[in-house]
Amino acid sequence: MELFTLDVGSGTQDFLLIREDVRDCPKIILPSPTRIVARRVREATARGRDIHLTGYTMGGGACVRAIKEHLNTGLKVYAEEKPALTIFDDLEKVKQMGILLRKPEGDVKVIEMKDVNLPFFRDVLQAVGERLPETLIVAVQDHGFSPNESNRRFRFRMFERMLERSGYLHDFLFHAEKIPAEFNRMMSVAESVEDFCEEEGLDLELYVIDTVFAAVAGCMLDVERFPALLLNFGNSHIIGAVVDRDGRIFSLFEHHTGVLRKRGTEGIEKFVSMFLNGEVGNEDVFNDGGHGAYIGEVVDVNDVVATGPNVHLCRYRVANPAGDIMIVGNLGMAELFERLKDLN
Repeated sequence: MELFTLDVGSGTQDFLLIREDVRDCPKIILPSPTRIVARRVREATARGRDIHLTGYTMGGGACVRAIKEHLNTGLKVYAEEKPALTIFDDLEKVKQMGILLRKPEGDVKVIEMKDVNLPFFRDVLQAVGERLPETLIVAVQDHGFSPNESNRRFRFRMFERMLERSGYLHDFLFHAEKIPAEFNRMMSVAESVEDFCEEEGLDLELYVIDTVFAAVAGCMLDVERFPALLLNFGNSHIIGAVVDRDGRIFSLFEHHTGVLRKRGTEGIEKFVSMFLNGEVGNEDVFNDGGHGAYIGEVVDVNDVVATGPNVHLCRYRVANPAGDIMIVGNLGMAELFERLKDLN
């Protein structure tokens, strides 16, 4: 079986077409969708053109900063409701920024927002004699729809609920028809893929997962002895999970890379050590500017493996299951997909 896997981060989007020999698979590392949209917004700003945002809800970060910069120059931003939710979960806050939720007037630059550009990948694959597989797995970071409270707290509360209900990594891989409604970014990915399938007359099966769990699952492939601490040093977030061989999650934390980076290697490793000893609680991490921590059970760790674009921040062994750190998340998605198949 072939799998289309796409790991959408804040810095890059990493594509891997997985088949039996992973070293012979098509692979592309590209700027993330939010950075691509940000570049298009800034091009319009430089030309003094108003913009109209269309498409879907997607990841924020770079594109939201560019939109704010555009508004600060006095230029107009028109937007449809779905892409506007990229900026805030509360459309009233979007309006208060000065964004016009109506049809544009005059000459505007139309900018489509979405996390997965399937027409692009279809065309690239066709150009080299390949085709889109029937099964797609996409990883995005989803903070959840939380118009009335901190999305840091809301995101981690959703993780806690899932961990208390089941507690296995494969439970975070959702079929498109079973995505929890709170995960609005994942739902948006599913909507965009469904629209593409309708336009092209295709019948593709989609699974989605949060990027942090894709990375953790990829790290598992390089563990020598379990239970193990698996770490992902992303551009925006650092996550750590203590996991057993079967994917059971004993404990989990998620913090912001920018906060922990300021403490240097020794500061980060001290934080990780306290987490392993059960000395870091949910409120500790939240009040420190992160998302939270879940300590289900403190266990002795037999291995530590790390991945991510900022893995250099610490001195842990780096996950490299297929000779390329950039596709660890993709391999993790494929591993969890196989586990789900075995269970079903």
